[in-house]
This record gives sequence, structure tokens and C-alpha cells, in this order.
Amino acid sequence: MKHTLLYVLAIATLCSLAGCSRQEKNLFDLSAAERLHAMEQSVQDNLVSATSGWEMRYFPSPDDAGYAILAHFRNDGTVTMAAKNEVSSKNTYKQETSLWGVDGTQGCVLTFHSYNKLFSIFADPLDDGIGYYGDYEFVVLKNETNTIYLKGKKNGAYITMNRMNNALSWEDYYAAVDDFNAKTFTDNDGIDMTYWDGAKKIQVIYNNGIFTYKNGEEEENRGFLVTPNGMDFYSGLPIAGSSAKAQHFVLSDDLKTLKTTDGKEYISSNYTPVEYFVYRLKKHSRWVYLADDSDAATRAFVDSVNAALKPYNVVINTIAYEVTSSKSQTGALNYNYGLRINYLFDGMQFGGRINFSTTSTSDAITLKYKSHDEELKPLFIRLDASGADVPTGDGVEQIFCRIFAGTFVPESYTGSALNLTQLRFKRADGASIHVKAENVIM
Repeated sequence: MKHTLLYVLAIATLCSLAGCSRQEKNLFDLSAAERLHAMEQSVQDNLVSATSGWEMRYFPSPDDAGYAILAHFRNDGTVTMAAKNEVSSKNTYKQETSLWGVDGTQGCVLTFHSYNKLFSIFADPLDDGIGYYGDYEFVVLKNETNTIYLKGKKNGAYITMNRMNNALSWEDYYAAVDDFNAKTFTDNDGIDMTYWDGAKKIQVIYNNGIFTYKNGEEEENRGFLVTPNGMDFYSGLPIAGSSAKAQHFVLSDDLKTLKTTDGKEYISSNYTPVEYFVYRLKKHSRWVYLADDSDAATRAFVDSVNAALKPYNVVINTIAYEVTSSKSQTGALNYNYGLRINYLFDGMQFGGRINFSTTSTSDAITLKYKSHDEELKPLFIRLDASGADVPTGDGVEQIFCRIFAGTFVPESYTGSALNLTQLRFKRADGASIHVKAENVIM
């Protein structure tokens, strides 16, 4: 009986093993080459099936800025790519068609066979022999219907590609990116911000698509890219007490912060408009008057001045708030605020300043006439002699002060507290002067 039981158990075990063996055979009934070819075909079919194209969130290097590249793949081996960035398209919307393919000989690799100016430049060595650390061959890590995950074959940066929906044209995509940037990062170089990681505040400095912050004694860079839905970091910002990272940020409804989906982590500006006006002046910038969106009375005044000067072959070409600095006997810096007026006389450049005294509160700044440079006397003499219908009163030197001095409440031109590089100077009498910060080459 004992032997019979052992035989039965042995036969059952063999049958069980035979069953497993048949199952394994079914799982691996394709050769390695056949499986690679099947994956290659699957990736190719997926890429081509996206009639509106794919959004490639492309980071040439993990520590540097990312770029949104759009691509439409076709069965004939061509791909049309679109870009709008400072590196490959000079910040204008462009498209270019080149060649692509999926190679299954060494794993499944998406390859861009021919040069595409909008994309290939990121893999070029350029003059320094290094360039942007980009790739033109990408290992396919995962192929899903709406998302394809890639890794650069040479330099190893991880890339995601997202299927685009039919509702958004490529031009509209980049228009939405431009709108987000206008409210956050356009012209906003070297700006100090604060990042709240759920437990403490960290000072971060934004510059050219990268946030920099201190992690202990070490300085770390975090590159990101902007899409119509917000901004995505490659590595993300730290979250206190967690190994997770704050990866995706959107603009808050009140345009005051960039925040994560749950709102626990956010980025905000360190400045009010008044503080930023003063900060940029002290950082060797000037605030240039722009006729666009300044109020009608201001535009009419500047036009009347130019009309009065025209018979004398004089044309005003720049009006800007600026500051100069000087050291006192104790070594302290004194800042002198003023309005620079640059003008052309018979084709030659001249200019000088109306100097102001300044006082400020948290939300307003007051500029009062103090003096003017000798270089402006020729301008004022011609205005006085012209008999033009321009404001006079306490002296012709003060005609500009009636518009460009007084008590102003600066506010963000875009309405966003995050980007203050363009301001509206609003005055109680209705004056609204549009100014833009510009760096001065020293």
C-alpha cells in the first residue's frame, strides 16, 4: 500500500511538471528575434496612429532646461517636427520634416536618421565639443497607447512622449506655452523666488529654465520645461520628510503662485511690484517707457513733444527710469534715481537725466523733480522756443515730470505676481505708463 501511494504521488508530480512545461512553452513560443520584431512593429504602429502627433518632453540633460518638441510620424518613414524655443528655432514657431525609424537589432530603438534643425541641434557637439548632451537614438522603455517612455542611448536622459488630442493644434499648443511663460518666466532672468516644500521655505533662483537652490552646503540645479498644462521638472524639487519629488506645477487661479496639484508645495515671488522696480534698477537695469498700452494722455504728450522737436531735427528715441550709484565717505552706496531721455540731433546720439528724489511704501512709489543734467538743456531750449502746446509752468525742465513723476502704484502688466518684468505705473489722475525692465550693458 505504501509503495502504491508513492507511485501515485510520483505520477501526479510528473503530470504537474508536464503541465508547467507546456505552459512555459506557450509563453516562449516566439524567438528573441521575433519578440523584438513584434515590439518594433508595435512601437511603429503606435507612433503612426497618433494623427495629431506626439508631444515629446525632451530633456537633453537632467540638470538643464527641457524643451517641448512636437512630432507627427508617418508610415513612409518621415516625421514632421515642430518647435518654438530659443535654441533651435530662435523663439519662433517652425516645422521641419526629416527621417525616422524603429530599429530592433539591439533592443527597440527609436532613431532619427536624418538631420532635423529643430531637434538634432541638441545632440550636436557645437563649438565646445559638448553641446546640450542630447541624443538622436532612444531606447524604448515602455510602449503604451498614450505614453511612450524613452531613454537616450548615448547620454541616458529619460524622455516621455504623450499622444496629443485632436482639439489642440500645434500653433495653439505653443500659444498656450507662450501665455504661461508670459505670466511666469519671460524676461524673468535671475529672479529670486521662494519654494514651500510642505514644511519649510527654500530660496530658489530661476534663470533660463533652471531653478537653483541649496541642499545643505551643496548647490543643486533642477531643469524643467513648460507645457500648456504647467511646468514639469526632470528630477523635481524636494519634499520634506519624503523621498518623493514635487514634479508638476500649475499656475494658481489668482496668478500668485506655481503650485502642485494638492497645493502643499508651491513657488512664489519674493517681491512686490515696488520692491521689484527698485531691485531691478539696483541690478543695472532700466525701466523703458513703452507707448503700447500706456494711457492716451501719456502717448499724446510724447507725440506732442516729438512734433515740437521735429523742425529742429531732434527726435526722442528712449525714455527710461534708471538709477546711478555713488559711494559716500563712509563707503555706503547712495542711489540716485532719474528719468533718462536719449535723443537724436542731426543723426547723432545725445542724452541726459532728470533727477528725482524718491520715497516709497509697500505698494506705491513717489518721484519728485530734483534737478536735471546739463546735457538736456539743448532739448529743453528747443521745446521752450517752439511755442508748442506742451505742459509748462514751473519751468520747461519739468514738462516730463508732469507725466513721468508723481506717486505711482506699480502693478504687474500680465496680472501675475510671478512675472514683474513689465509693469503698469498707475497714478491717481488716471495716468497709466507701461514700462519694461531691460538690462544695461555695463
